[in-house]
Amino acid sequence: MKIGYFISHFPYIKHVNDVNYDKEYAHGGTEIAAYNLALNIAKKHDVEIFTTSIDSEDAVEHNDNLKIHRYATNLKISSANLSSKILYKPLSHEIDITHAHYNMPYSDYVALRYAKKKNVPFVVTYHADAQDSGGNFIRNLATFIYNRTLLKKVLKGADVIIATSNSFINESRFLGDFKEKIRVIPNGINIEEFEINLSKEECKAKLGLPLNKKIILFLGNIVSYKGPDILIKAFNEIKDEVEDVELVFAGRGEMQGELIKMANDLGIIDNIRFTGYVDEELKPIYFKSADIFCLPSITKAEAFGIVNLEAMACGVPIIASRLGGIPDIVKNEENGLLVNPNDSKSLADAILFLLKNEDIAQKMGNKGKRMVKDYSWEKIAEETDKIYKELYYG
Repeated sequence: MKIGYFISHFPYIKHVNDVNYDKEYAHGGTEIAAYNLALNIAKKHDVEIFTTSIDSEDAVEHNDNLKIHRYATNLKISSANLSSKILYKPLSHEIDITHAHYNMPYSDYVALRYAKKKNVPFVVTYHADAQDSGGNFIRNLATFIYNRTLLKKVLKGADVIIATSNSFINESRFLGDFKEKIRVIPNGINIEEFEINLSKEECKAKLGLPLNKKIILFLGNIVSYKGPDILIKAFNEIKDEVEDVELVFAGRGEMQGELIKMANDLGIIDNIRFTGYVDEELKPIYFKSADIFCLPSITKAEAFGIVNLEAMACGVPIIASRLGGIPDIVKNEENGLLVNPNDSKSLADAILFLLKNEDIAQKMGNKGKRMVKDYSWEKIAEETDKIYKELYYG
């Protein structure tokens, strides 16, 4: 069986550490999830990826049993690379199952078009609603039109829609009419990558973090929908109540300059650290150095939050927004605490509670570490492969 993955951006693994990579080519949870699923499915079947190029050149890559077709970018709207060739070039290849990964137009429509022309089954993993606000006018208008026209055709034409959580199905603006064809398969992580034999003190020392301070960690792209500004406001509320605490932003993104200014204006910059981009091998070290992990997202663009699984794998209690699919992963008062989005006061209260109740925080971290075993990419690939076989063999 040959599986064809259609996705607007597919990671350039050799270049993700380049300084300007995130500005040139979108690289977030959807892209990381598609990459890891493809790697694991490629152990079972042939996999071909159809995606855009980072530049104006076509390219074909062979990477870990994957064949990746990258089509030249003709136009870029906000963070989206658009290629005219992806509309027709995949039709020269023969695949048995089309599988689109959607949170950004329009590779999902390309996959639908291929499936209809070739009469093959069509699967969509619906990672998140594409937001039609928060960007520039052209980007917002294009997304608004796409969501109400082509996206509906895609969802109607899919044989199976994979949602990454039960919670998000009801919150999504577009999935409600298609519940009869939705299957829930979460995203996952490579759990073994987060199993390191270093103590919290050793991790702090390795990163140059203070050994005598509690660490509140935000790890990921520093972008508006993840609510990093809400976290700074919350930190400002707790700084006078708790001594010896530091807030660490591990990642890069468009909001960093704004956050630095905000921290300076509030007079808390000396207690906040911005690391810039974090190499993959350092991520478990950052997690294991932390006392609390925070993901205060504010929009439905955060439909899952793989980073929560990564924190769980390292035994770190989580504070996250009661939003999208997050409550499927972060169980309130079990492996973390849920707060209302855009509510810095509730976020501050939750942080204070865990800082002042170390025994409860530790129990939550331990519970998360046990729970995360259900989210290995091997298991996720097995569940996805069952769908492929059902559709292919009938």
